Amino acid sequence: MLDQVKSLILDVDGVLFEGQRILPGAVELVSHLRQSGTPHIYLSNNTTYPLAYHVEKLSQLGAPVSPDSIITAARVTAQILANEAGSGALCLVIGEQGLHEALHQAGLKVTEYDYKKAEYVVIGMDRRLTFEKLKCAALAIRQGAQFISSNPDPSYPDGMDIIPASGAVQAALEASTGVRARVTGKPALPGFRLALDRLGTSPQVTGLLGDQLEIDIQGALNAGIWSFLVLSSITPQYHPQNGYPRPAAVFESTFDFYKNWLQRNIT
Repeated sequence: MLDQVKSLILDVDGVLFEGQRILPGAVELVSHLRQSGTPHIYLSNNTTYPLAYHVEKLSQLGAPVSPDSIITAARVTAQILANEAGSGALCLVIGEQGLHEALHQAGLKVTEYDYKKAEYVVIGMDRRLTFEKLKCAALAIRQGAQFISSNPDPSYPDGMDIIPASGAVQAALEASTGVRARVTGKPALPGFRLALDRLGTSPQVTGLLGDQLEIDIQGALNAGIWSFLVLSSITPQYHPQNGYPRPAAVFESTFDFYKNWLQRNIT
């Protein structure tokens, strides 16, 4: 299957990093892709940090990284809402700096508590989540604000533990309001479409390397690209089950994927 892949979309957390720790094989894989001229791009559901942080972090893998080679769920979400509502729309946000920055730079207004005027409720991971934030978001949704989830990741590996993430906030608000969120990050299609456009490749020759079945692998299947699962602290093992997305191939680690990538035959 790897023989048919000419470009790669790389997840970040759980594939290249776990918290601040670089995972085995990450440096080797990225270095080989760069040296061989293989088109590749980073697609992350992480909305907590600003784009400059992601640029600096990925540069730890051995070479400078262009901001255009990084697509985050925060940027995808902001672009979608700016296109829909135009500049000036008020978003009630549960999230951290990365989500706030992306929305501001797209010309959208941000509040955390003004639920009466909010046109959108936009959520991401928030390590300073309070009941007051949840209450205001729920009230805004009940009063007609559109409910947008930048990503449905249920948990996040921070390098020490697996902690609640955006999907946990989404689940709480869905339970409280009875309204289903519209998801804009993986596994939804917009980020994949943007990645393919920047890569300049077709789905048939593009693969995604990710570590979450219902986020990365399902997203790749939705986009019609090859899906490769790396086992991680989030997905420590894989057993095919009915109803779960099935990857094209499963690898024990990023280093295992790298070794197999080197052995592929390209015609």
